[in-house]
Order: sequence, then structure tokens, then C-alpha cells
Amino acid sequence: MNGIPGNTFARSVREDPDRKGLLYAGTETGVFVSFNDGEFWLPLQNNLPEVPITDLRVQRKDLVVATQGRALWILDDLTPLHQISDAVTKADYHLFKPRDEYTELSVAYSADGGYGKNPPKGVQIHYVLNKEVSKDTPMSIEIMDDTGAVIHSEFTNTERTGCAESIKPQLKKSIGSHRYQWKMKIGLFDCLKELATTNRDLTAYNAAPGNYKVRFTVGSFKQTQDFDINIDPRFANNIDNVAAAYKERDNLSKSIYVGATEMAKGVRDLRKIKQQLDFLLDVSKEEQIQKQGMLLNQTIDNWIAHILQKEMRTFQSNYMFERRLLIKFKGFLNHIGKGNLPVTEGTRDVTEDYLQQWSKLKSSLQIIKDKEVLDYNKLLETAGLPALYWP
Repeated sequence: MNGIPGNTFARSVREDPDRKGLLYAGTETGVFVSFNDGEFWLPLQNNLPEVPITDLRVQRKDLVVATQGRALWILDDLTPLHQISDAVTKADYHLFKPRDEYTELSVAYSADGGYGKNPPKGVQIHYVLNKEVSKDTPMSIEIMDDTGAVIHSEFTNTERTGCAESIKPQLKKSIGSHRYQWKMKIGLFDCLKELATTNRDLTAYNAAPGNYKVRFTVGSFKQTQDFDINIDPRFANNIDNVAAAYKERDNLSKSIYVGATEMAKGVRDLRKIKQQLDFLLDVSKEEQIQKQGMLLNQTIDNWIAHILQKEMRTFQSNYMFERRLLIKFKGFLNHIGKGNLPVTEGTRDVTEDYLQQWSKLKSSLQIIKDKEVLDYNKLLETAGLPALYWP
């Protein structure tokens, strides 16, 4: 067999059910693959040790490998092999169609921490760069929902600030085949210090079942592929109206995330006001400027104290002191995502309660902006000082 060394022999040969002519051979020294009915073979070893392969099976677009050492190895996601063609090898760049995924139900784990790794969570997006991408060339991966709205993205030329370590870049510009992982999460929490200290994972909420698109961009090159997130059959077969249950959870999650986003922006806006206020209080000793400025400063501190824990030093501060509303929003979204379906009455009640609390604080924020900052600006104008600028 052309491509397989003469000092070994095949124990098992299997054809891929999703592509005619795509064969896998388990030999005495490893795994080989052929794209042309066995006329030519290539090694498919990756991190598999050089051991005798006793049997092979393609199961749900994964290749399951049994070895002489009584171990089972799985090559996750064969879909790129299904789509390899002469056109792909000749193209400068190519985005493979991702495999459809299922909503998360449970996750396996490795007890011994050996060489084997569990499959990465979420949707695996494979792309090929046959031509080197220059440092200055913009490159991106974007995930869009069925309305065309971008719900997740990464851009190589976007400067990262704040908690960069909590959002690790994945896009690579080197020549070769690459994999990008989307954990099926929508939205990112603002990288406020208090949030990142509590939990470095800033992803917001789970994507609902449905149709999605991935858009791959390199300079002027753009390519889009469809994929689906399907309902896990174990849910679909055991829960009545499960699609409606997912939709309800998605709507509740979205409302909490919108509130959390508005809340975080309010904190950042007020902190910028405080920076300007501190400067003015330092340069002006006029009595009314000082008196009203300190009152405004205290009002801002009191508002922020409802949103974030001012005693925050480590994540344990949320247990030593009462959690504030933004931390509650983030923790609640995490619990919703891990909870069972259908949505419970308690989840609905907590959502309503949290949003009512935010509604009152949002009104207070508007009063600070439209009245208290405005009144202070009139005082500053009278004293010939620059006005506070609301971001």
C-alpha cells in the first residue's frame, strides 16, 4: 500500500460513512488515512503513541481507535477531513463548515490526567492558511445568530485592555491548519476589577439551540459557513415543549445580561466623573465648589456601592460581605446556564426581583446624570471652571 511503510501491516480498515473513498487504516504501528480509496496513504498519528491498532470505528463523526495496550483513543471531529479537496489545498485561505453541536448536558473528565484529552467544549471552527498572513493584515472570526447579529467575535488587530489574561486570543496567522473554539457563550461581562477578581471567566450566557453562522475574514477575503446547535436528545425526548423552555431561558438570560451591561457602563461613567471631580476639588478651594463636590462624590460612591463590593480584595470578599447587584447578576446567569429545564418558578421570580432592583438604581443613575451633575456644572460655570463631562 503506497504510503504505508513496508515493515508494518494493517489490522483494520474502515471507510468513513460521510465521504466515499475516505479510508482509515489501523496498522501495527499507528493510524493512516487515504482520500482516494486506498491508492495513497498518509499518517494520521497526531499525539497517538506508536502502538498496534486492533480496531477502528467512525462514530458520530469521530474516529474511535482501539489499541493493543487495551486503550481507547478518539480523534475528535472528522469534518475537516470530509471537506478536504484540491480547491482547498490551492486556496490562500479556507474556512471549513463546522460540525453541528448539541446543547450542553454533561461533561466527561480525565481521572488520571494522562496523555488523552477530552474534546474541547463547544463548536470547533477549523480554518486553513496556505499563505502567510502579515502582521498588519486584519483577521477575524465572528459568530452570528439567525437574525445576522454578531454575538461573538475575535479580531487580531484589536488592542486588548484590562483583563486580557481572562480572554485568551485564539486566532493564529501562521501557515497551516488551525482550530478556533467557541464555547457557545453569548456576550462578555465588562472587565471591571471586581468582576474579574470574583471569576476570571467573563463569558455571559449560553447560546440557545438554533441556526448560526461563522464568518472568517482575512484582509479582503471573507467566507461564511452555517452550523446548528441542536437540543440534546436526552432533553428532547424527556421534556415537553423543550424548545419553548430553551427560548424562555434565553430570554431571561438576555434580560439579565442587558441589565448587567447597563450597570457596568454606569459604574465606568461615574468613575470617570469622579476622576474629573477629584481634580476640580484639588484645584479649587471655593467653599461651595468643595461642599457640593464632596456631596456629589458621596452620592456617586453610594450608588456604586449598590453595584459592586467596595471591600473587594479577593473573590472571598463576596462571602465575607454581602454580594452586590452586578456580582449577583453574573452568578445568577452562571446558575441559569447550569440549571435544568424547564425554567423553574423560582428562576422567574429571581429574574423579576433582580430587574426591579436594577430599574430603581437605573432611575437613580439618571437623576445623578440629569440633575446632580448638571446642577454642579452650573456651579462650576459660575466659578469659571470647566464642566464635568459625562462619557
